[in-house]
Amino acid sequence: MNLTPIAILALAVAALVGVVAQWSDSLLADLYWRAVLAFMAVGLAYELYVTQRLAVGARWTPRPALYLGRQEALELTIENRTRRHVTVQFAPAWPAALAGDVRARTLRVAPHETAATGLTARAVALGLHAWPQLPARIRGPLRLAWWSRRLAPDGATRVLPDTLGPHGAILGSSEGATAQAMLGGGHELHHLRDYQAGDPRHTIDWKATARTSRLVTRVFSDDQHLEVMVLVDAGRTSRTEIDGMQQLGHYANLAARFAEYCVGNDDQVGLIAFADRPLVTLRPGRGVQAVTRIRNALTELTASPVESDVLAAALHVRNLVRHRCLVVILTDLYERSATSALAQSARLLVPKHLPIIVGLLSEDVVELANLVADDWLDPYRSFAAREYQKHVGANIARLGHLGAYAMTARARELDRKVLDTYRQLRAQRRI
Repeated sequence: MNLTPIAILALAVAALVGVVAQWSDSLLADLYWRAVLAFMAVGLAYELYVTQRLAVGARWTPRPALYLGRQEALELTIENRTRRHVTVQFAPAWPAALAGDVRARTLRVAPHETAATGLTARAVALGLHAWPQLPARIRGPLRLAWWSRRLAPDGATRVLPDTLGPHGAILGSSEGATAQAMLGGGHELHHLRDYQAGDPRHTIDWKATARTSRLVTRVFSDDQHLEVMVLVDAGRTSRTEIDGMQQLGHYANLAARFAEYCVGNDDQVGLIAFADRPLVTLRPGRGVQAVTRIRNALTELTASPVESDVLAAALHVRNLVRHRCLVVILTDLYERSATSALAQSARLLVPKHLPIIVGLLSEDVVELANLVADDWLDPYRSFAAREYQKHVGANIARLGHLGAYAMTARARELDRKVLDTYRQLRAQRRI
């Protein structure tokens, strides 16, 4: 219970009048402060009786799913199932998967009506999460006090890995092939175009050249179907928070979007999630069904408090995939030893497979490395951040010498860098 300003003012006036009554022996003043206290006691008892019987509920507007990392607009509805006007004040309470506005809101709800308010939250963890109880309070009918209440919304919300969105929807069908245009070497003519300097002479269409009186080049279609394995680190380091979200969340978003993009080229995509051992294994598949399987597996994935064994995951790839494939490993690149598990994994995969090893770079590390000293500890913080960057850079160079592609990226750049590398390697037919 919390008294309203009106009740506090009435009690303060009653106390002052009571003091005056004691000093002056005024019967009227004595009756006044006693009457005020009696009214307050009876009024509060009446409000307690009424508010305990008020049927007030709360519900969140159902959503099919929320997407990890996105700012989502949600709606909370307060239901009044009584014959009285009700004023409800509540503080939004979020499950662990959502980070949102926690400022208190006040709604006045008519009898047998509902009132809604909009809220925004960012999904920061995957999985199914029940809505927690809302701490609320209801103002009494005499406006003497606010009475505490716990509102229990039903249902739960499911957080899924993010998607490419409408502009990056799956480009190809789940059946058939997506042809890549190239000069010569294919089996089916794709199109004709004007000759360009550097085109091989055997690609010139001499009949078309004779008809148009200018050199014309034949461009053939060539079907290129790749196998891609995405390895997601779900060990201890994946619990580190970057940009308000665990590294595992960033890995899951990238894996889901990358799979969606790859099947648009009719490539086969598989998934291995690992910690100290492989946790999830999905063989390479093609089309929408493969993306759905990967998204479902990522949704149920949680970070384990154990050290990751990337070497065991790489060995699992060798046993699982018999043909040359692109292996994308999403893990932490900070390892001090030259004989680290990452280096051993690269040696194990190369040259049969082509590994791309991707790590996240925190904005905080970049800021600390360039920190201007204002405190006596700032030089030490800056030195530690630079040493971290130095070790990561050395690991990237070492992995590059072993034949792997290694890179770090900030969270906002992660998708672009990985997809650009994939497109480049595919165009160069390195896989």
